[in-house]
Amino acid sequence: MIKKTHAPKPRASDQVENELRRLILTLELEPGLAVSESSLMKRFGWGRTPLREAFQRLAEQSLLQIIPQHGAVVTPLAVFDFVEMMDAMGMVIGSAASLACRRLTEEQLSRLDEIVSQAESAASKNDFASLADLDYEFHQILAEATGNRYLQNYLLHLHQAATRFNYAAWLRDGHVGESLGEHRRIVDIFRRRDPAQAKTVMLEHIEGARQRVLGTMKNGE
Repeated sequence: MIKKTHAPKPRASDQVENELRRLILTLELEPGLAVSESSLMKRFGWGRTPLREAFQRLAEQSLLQIIPQHGAVVTPLAVFDFVEMMDAMGMVIGSAASLACRRLTEEQLSRLDEIVSQAESAASKNDFASLADLDYEFHQILAEATGNRYLQNYLLHLHQAATRFNYAAWLRDGHVGESLGEHRRIVDIFRRRDPAQAKTVMLEHIEGARQRVLGTMKNGE
């Protein structure tokens, strides 16, 4: 008789981490905010130990800053940090795109098409929270398609850290701008299996995102 296997139950700290990440990425916990353990425990019913474990992981993801003797602070949105993130991403994203272009499966390409369509629908409603999720999944698929877990983790760490900057820009502008059109073009080029063009279009996408966010941040000063 074959025994049924059940998926492991998520750890309490995983659940806390996921919810805190959502609150941070959607700016519900504002950049620079001192995060109170007691208020979060009271609001969500979380235990102190899983909360502190989640704090440590989010600090490793550059979303929180742990200040000894003072607690945690949501990492501020600083222009210098964003420029460094985009510089780091620009150094590897082209080669990663070229690699992913060769390895993407038809299933992954179909999902990318679906994501773009879903994102266009979300954009028409100014549903920026859903857009952030879809944008992350889009780049997650491309990162996974490289087949290199170290490269994948590096890219996703950078992309996640940059998500708050994109989200803030969308809120300030009230629209997504050219990003969705660029995603559509990326999928079209990847379908042609043209690694050189894939590298070029991804570098252009990253540079476009850099200019849009920096322009929005400058206008918001």
